[in-house]
Amino acid sequence: MIFSNSTTKAGLVEDIDFLVGTDSTSYPIEQKTRNINRKYDEVVSLILQSDGKWKWDDTNNAAQPSTSITMTENTSAVAIPDTTYLTISRVEVKDINGNYLLLTPINESEIPQAKTEFLKTAGTPIYYEKVGAFLNLYPKPTAGSVTLASGLKVYYQRDASYFATTDTTKVPGFAAPFHRILSLGGALDYAIANGMNGKINILSPLIQKMEQDLQTFYSSRERDSKVRLSFRKEPCELSDRVSGGQVRIDY
Repeated sequence: MIFSNSTTKAGLVEDIDFLVGTDSTSYPIEQKTRNINRKYDEVVSLILQSDGKWKWDDTNNAAQPSTSITMTENTSAVAIPDTTYLTISRVEVKDINGNYLLLTPINESEIPQAKTEFLKTAGTPIYYEKVGAFLNLYPKPTAGSVTLASGLKVYYQRDASYFATTDTTKVPGFAAPFHRILSLGGALDYAIANGMNGKINILSPLIQKMEQDLQTFYSSRERDSKVRLSFRKEPCELSDRVSGGQVRIDY
């Protein structure tokens, strides 16, 4: 569903007007856009909770979700410049031969000594620690071991590509069957702000159902992944002795 088309009335903006009987005066485009983007944030949160091996990324983005960062000689902390990231999925470092090496994530509870003493001799980083908008590398990088310039590659999941008030043909960057959740959310916000209890009672369950369907879709869209069966022995009651345990299904 496109963002807006005042002629065909086929956009999210026009759907909000249809749902709660508004127009550009009673519900200005600035407010509609704000509320659509607010609901967009909620949708992204639901998707990130649900997606599996096939990681979601907003389809409006032209480039893949990764960034290359320049490291500083003998400095552990590296600032992540791209502020749109929400989760980090992996970090790699380029050695002096141009080959990338996968780093292992670690947190401070796994560091058995003072952090300043942990792998303090500079070299090729092995671990990375996430702290706010920074990564701490252990050991600290040195030019004799790694490529400092754009040598740290970070893969992540990023935020939504938000709508502007002037957008028309732009569409939400998630699965099309669920686009209307944004206009339903924008309509519900208006209904709440204006005490439209009847509309609230109608819109709320529609949104809840669509949110459930959205999460079901993103948690099960990997149809090309094979199911693996593994067996695990567990204590069992007398009636279970024939099978000798339980079956666990791994995806």
